[in-house]
Amino acid sequence: MSKIRHLVDYFIPEHYQLNLDISKSKRHFSGTVAITGQPLQSEIRLHAKQLDIKSITDGSNHQLPWRVDGDELVINGQPSKVIVEFAGTISETSMNGLYLCKYKLNGEDHELFATQFESHYARQCFPCIDEPAAKATFDISITTDDPDDKIVLSNMPGKLVDGVWKFNITPRMSTYLIAFVGGDLISKAGRTKNGVTVSTYATPAQPAESLDFALQTVIKSVEFYEDYFGVTYPLPKLDNVALPDFSAGAMENWGLITYRETAMLVTDGTAESSKESIATTIAHEISHQWFGNLVTMKWWNDLWLNESFASLMEYIAIDHIYPEFNIWDEYELGYVASALKRDSMPGVQSVQQEVETPDEIATLFDSAIVYAKGERLLKMLRAYVGEDVFRHGLANYFTNHQYTNTEADDLWQALSDVSNINVKQLMDPWLTRPGYPIIHVSLDGDQLTLRQEEFVVTGKNEPNKPWPIPLFSGISELPAIMDQKELTVNLDDPTRTVNLNANNQAHYIVHYDDNLMQRLIGNFSDLSATDKLKLIRESLLLSSADIQDISQLIKLLNVAKDETNQAIITTVSGGIGNLSILVEPGSIEQTKLERFAATLFQPQFNRLLGQSSQDWSINDRKSVSSVLARSVYGKVAEAISFCHDQFTQHQDNLTNIPGDIRSTVLSAVVKNGNNDVFDELWQQYQGNQDADLRLDICAGLTATTSHQCIAQLLAKVTDSKIVKSQDVVYFIAWLTWNKYSQDQAWQWTQDNWNWIKDTFGGDMSFDDYVRIAGNNLHTEQQLVEFDNFFSKVAQESPALRRSVQIGHDSIINKINWIKKNRPVLNQLLD
Repeated sequence: MSKIRHLVDYFIPEHYQLNLDISKSKRHFSGTVAITGQPLQSEIRLHAKQLDIKSITDGSNHQLPWRVDGDELVINGQPSKVIVEFAGTISETSMNGLYLCKYKLNGEDHELFATQFESHYARQCFPCIDEPAAKATFDISITTDDPDDKIVLSNMPGKLVDGVWKFNITPRMSTYLIAFVGGDLISKAGRTKNGVTVSTYATPAQPAESLDFALQTVIKSVEFYEDYFGVTYPLPKLDNVALPDFSAGAMENWGLITYRETAMLVTDGTAESSKESIATTIAHEISHQWFGNLVTMKWWNDLWLNESFASLMEYIAIDHIYPEFNIWDEYELGYVASALKRDSMPGVQSVQQEVETPDEIATLFDSAIVYAKGERLLKMLRAYVGEDVFRHGLANYFTNHQYTNTEADDLWQALSDVSNINVKQLMDPWLTRPGYPIIHVSLDGDQLTLRQEEFVVTGKNEPNKPWPIPLFSGISELPAIMDQKELTVNLDDPTRTVNLNANNQAHYIVHYDDNLMQRLIGNFSDLSATDKLKLIRESLLLSSADIQDISQLIKLLNVAKDETNQAIITTVSGGIGNLSILVEPGSIEQTKLERFAATLFQPQFNRLLGQSSQDWSINDRKSVSSVLARSVYGKVAEAISFCHDQFTQHQDNLTNIPGDIRSTVLSAVVKNGNNDVFDELWQQYQGNQDADLRLDICAGLTATTSHQCIAQLLAKVTDSKIVKSQDVVYFIAWLTWNKYSQDQAWQWTQDNWNWIKDTFGGDMSFDDYVRIAGNNLHTEQQLVEFDNFFSKVAQESPALRRSVQIGHDSIINKINWIKKNRPVLNQLLD
């Protein structure tokens, strides 16, 4: 447990009576909170940040002496009831605490108020003990002064009584899950088979039909989880609100889930990949209603317990609800790829991480580790113990710990009790240590030798204890778990194809000797789609760690070029993207790589773009963007002409371009067109309220090669009237990836760091801008600039130190990778 001082050790809250008066027009709120509980020491400490405290009294209305200590109120005495009168400011910039969401309707400005309290921002709205373990019940009443606030929502059902919105008392819950939203909202509603009222909401600027898919998915997800967990959803209703301003993707507030509009709303023009991402996001947040809300971690060092589990359940649920999505392919493309890449960097955090200060909490939300790697480890455990045992253990866990707080060991015990396996012994090394193993495999006659060591892209392996690795080998001569550094077995059939980690169930990669690798390539068509993806991804990782050069990757891309599975097509496209860092714009090497890309993707282009989009299968819809983008990159004349024709035909109504290819079409016409096309799209971006379309236009705009257009974007990106703060990261990420705009975007990051810090500091997205630079910069000069700039930043913001160090190492790794593989690429593509 962290050494941080916990305020629940001073006072155990049992019940809050919270009355809030919210004025959007004045950007102000005021209220009283009466907290009943058990005093444990001679003073009570409450969290309160950026609040104006008017008075503090006890249950008998006697004034209590108090003082401010940082973000805490220190109250002398041991009353069992504390009543605090307070006031505060509604934020217009930060999307934490109580803040404003802005949107336009028929050209007029409108606003909602909303909250985001995870991880420690409830204290910015009302005094409380803002810790996960301080569970209590909440009786909430809200008054507003804006006639536009036609509805106010909170965690429990509510109704308007004499001008006050009064909500039912909540069950025992943590402060970070409290929420309220108010304004003018449209809605759709339905009920689950067990009678839970489910509603979806959006602003009137959105079409009502955009709520339908979310409503259907929420209802089916609740019903699925009730059956899967064996525990009914404990609240009478579940609201889901699409907010026009939201810093995260979504937030699992109990009974009132909030989302970005792009993470919830679906129209006929929504891309298939976006629709599936929305489905998994919804399923993720709803799984939290059990894992996180009903049963909650004691402290933030077990954040993974919430997020990793929800990340696993989103795929299990959507695979059941929408089997046609083949959603495990998306898991391989997303979570697996991101976990393997991030977790191979030296200095990366472990899944389970100690937290000493509130500022460190935001750094825990490293999606590649806490979400992706943690999910991958739980999926490994599920595959190892079996589905029935896994479900049985979860049901016991929820039943035994509902409405309380737990640690990881409680989950391990529940699973151990039903599996007869020491789950803690298996999982602790994976959770408490950063990184993952690589197994080197060689065959000498009939002797198969496996040797494990830590995999890091720097190639500098530190001596380390072996991991207990579930091999999933399908080879009877091998043990189920390899927990030693090296083992050798005799194969009955030494001519067989050796394929460790079948279907990619465990968190490790494999390096085969040349003979074994050639067998795998020779039998490529017989492998599962997942195993094909695994080979391509591992080949890229092995080259990044200087274990081999890119020749094997090139060979695999050639072998895979006729595959029609969308995940494989996307991975081949990603391989070209990785290789593109080896070439400079306008160089002979770039021309060779473009020609190679055209060769790889011409057959797929002919197959998909030679037919109407109405004939595309779900698999085709998810493939076509990669095929078109790489064909355009390869300067395939038909592809460039296709994009031009689509834009010309639909430039007055871009929503008529199929959503699956719209961002690719717009990127192509901007990159291959003149500044007039850019100007037209920039005007459409500013005048549109469709969040999906704005994102696609952003992708198009940031593909420009014009320094004048790049400067125009960067000059306006901090203007919140044009670009929402939540969307700035897309502009900077894509401009930093684009080689033509990289230098300007990197300079913008340095010049505007104070704005970034003021806007996103303390938010879970704060270190995105460090990661963007670390992921994309790749020259010696850029490394010097990165180090000079971010060394000062890390001193001012200690929470960013890990991301800065990883960014530094990532740039060095790319520099070395380019030096070794640029001549190899040039030779291979001759």
